[in-house]
Amino acid sequence: MLSSVRDASTTHISAKASSHKATAVDSGKKLTNYGKEFRPQKTFLHHTYSNILNNNRIMLICQHNNMSVPELIQLRTELAAAGADMKVIRLGIFSAALRETRYANLEPLINGPTCVISCDISPEEEEAQSSAKVPKGLAGIRKIVEKNRKMILLGGKVDDALVSVDDMAKMVEMPGIQTLRSQVVGLLSQAGGGRLVQLLGMNPTLLVMNLDAHAKSGDAAPEA
Repeated sequence: MLSSVRDASTTHISAKASSHKATAVDSGKKLTNYGKEFRPQKTFLHHTYSNILNNNRIMLICQHNNMSVPELIQLRTELAAAGADMKVIRLGIFSAALRETRYANLEPLINGPTCVISCDISPEEEEAQSSAKVPKGLAGIRKIVEKNRKMILLGGKVDDALVSVDDMAKMVEMPGIQTLRSQVVGLLSQAGGGRLVQLLGMNPTLLVMNLDAHAKSGDAAPEA
């Protein structure tokens, strides 16, 4: 009889768990691998990490080694001067958020005591502040991290591209976005693209009118 009671109880518990899981799935809630709902804290962290990955031009992954609380506070203050923010992350939750993005190949860098540095200033602002004592953006972040012996820069993403430490060094040495644009315009002018440069600089409406007139003249030629 005792065995029958246990079997009936187990069946009831299993049926209740299955019913709860099905209800959770039907309502659109995300479950753990064990069919349990995520705790609010984990859900909040997952949302925070997803926001860092998707809404920042620059996101760098670093390893921090035996840093005290005062040292972390000082580092955050210095990074804030460069327009950046730093967060010490929960590895499992950040990896889960990372796998849901186009930057999933960065996951092998998530190992040990890890923090992420994020920055969302525009390329124009980054260039304008490049000569400052504390440069904004990538140059400033690298300068701050590299002088701290307890921080190791591992890699990350800039805009939509994955970058290594060597890639970042090359990017910092490149001219700013405005300078590169001026060089492109100069090359087009030297290559006989003066008319193209002129059209690109015109009001979009005038450009459409020019293209429309060109199309009409092309249609009229066969009839003539």
